[in-house]
Amino acid sequence: MSIDGWILLVVVAFLLGYIVGHRHGKVEGFRDGAVFAPIEMRRASLERGRCTICGTGTKKTRDLDDESRSDATAPGRRSPPERE
Repeated sequence: MSIDGWILLVVVAFLLGYIVGHRHGKVEGFRDGAVFAPIEMRRASLERGRCTICGTGTKKTRDLDDESRSDATAPGRRSPPERE
């Protein structure tokens, strides 16, 4: 086999390996994305305080602090036990 035959064989092997690897990488990347996407959407929703799908939001932390203060000082309610 001449040098031209070896070069052709190496180029064909390289291209075949590239095509197989590229296809395998796409399939694996799609699987990883399908697993990771719900987790990432949840993280983004929690950071923003709003659902990325439906747009409903949670109360702001300032509103929650005001409610907890008013509950603790409301008449007829006991204060929470103190921790040591």
